[in-house]
Amino acid sequence: MKPIVLSPGAAFAIDRLESRGFDGYAVGGCVRDSLLGSSPHDWDLTTNATPPEIVAAFPDCRVIETGIQHGTVTVLYEKEPLEITTFRKDGAYADNRHPTAVTFSKTVEEDLSRRDFTVNAMAYHPKKGLVDLFCGQADLQNGVIRCVGDAKARFYEDGLRILRAVRFASVLGFVLEAETARAVTDCAHLLDGIAKERIREEWSKLLLGKTPATILQDYPEVFARILPEICPINRQTLGFLAAAPLDLPVRLSLLFDLPENAKKALLRLRYDNETQEKVIALVELQRGKLDLSEVGLRRLLRNYPAPTVGSLLCVLECKGQDVCAAKSALQTVLSRGDCTSLQALAITGNDLIALGIPAGKQIGALLEALLDRVIDGSLPNEKAALLEAAKTLKK
Repeated sequence: MKPIVLSPGAAFAIDRLESRGFDGYAVGGCVRDSLLGSSPHDWDLTTNATPPEIVAAFPDCRVIETGIQHGTVTVLYEKEPLEITTFRKDGAYADNRHPTAVTFSKTVEEDLSRRDFTVNAMAYHPKKGLVDLFCGQADLQNGVIRCVGDAKARFYEDGLRILRAVRFASVLGFVLEAETARAVTDCAHLLDGIAKERIREEWSKLLLGKTPATILQDYPEVFARILPEICPINRQTLGFLAAAPLDLPVRLSLLFDLPENAKKALLRLRYDNETQEKVIALVELQRGKLDLSEVGLRRLLRNYPAPTVGSLLCVLECKGQDVCAAKSALQTVLSRGDCTSLQALAITGNDLIALGIPAGKQIGALLEALLDRVIDGSLPNEKAALLEAAKTLKK
């Protein structure tokens, strides 16, 4: 395991808390990622100071009371955000998601005992070293995701942990410990009560992990709950997914057989409009016969944005199709600035009106016909040539 090097802000905050007579530790994901040799995205700290005491300890910093009712305060140290949370222990869970009450505790050991997985239940102090009550470091070394304590109890406390377990396994390329794996399958029904936005967040991270195909294959009960539209997933599809780049729309599109299924699932999980449109287009395009010549690519670009057409070639490549020539052709079409839209056409409706063509539907139809010829290469995108062709077409 790699040594842990605190960020400047985390080192400052722990030192400040201790100067005020409190304990302070880095905790959770930042410790896990540091041990794995990754740079943490952010640093979370835990302390026996209460929220008001945390605020009072940092009079020279901007303090944001983000989750003060749950014991969390965000301190900004030279633009670095630090989430500092009071040691706590959770009360009973009433809805398989949220504790009915949060009670502050006095020791880091109690705080770590309430956490989800052993790899997330470690704390670090620059002088005292690593606090690892549940062998999280060993599980990191062995590539294992294991619940802290009884796995079913952890999942019944918070059903989202089921999806987090398989997400961590996918992202880190780990496997689930046997009891945790059984509990994931047995408790999959708890996902029915989880907010769709939270499911989307975990699912998207899982799909962009190292081993999403393996996880989808090993835990079908989970995905039948959250995405029945992609189930059952056949081996060929899993193979396509394993070959896919780290591109969310591409990976999503490989899992759906019909555009209407993609639309239904993405809408339910509240994906943004841009992602929905791109994925649905990719699913739809895969089902049709494609012309990937320069002319065919220009036709595609007439109806779809360039990133979508580029992603389509990635999808086809994942499916084993040789698209080297198509990729080169697309690059040529784009770098040359070929005309693929009415906006890029060298004439406008006003030019046609000046020819004596009355304003109305005929103008639009004529522009579309001219664009057709430009796209298929039978007419250059030049004003004089287009006007001459328009005279012929209007007759």
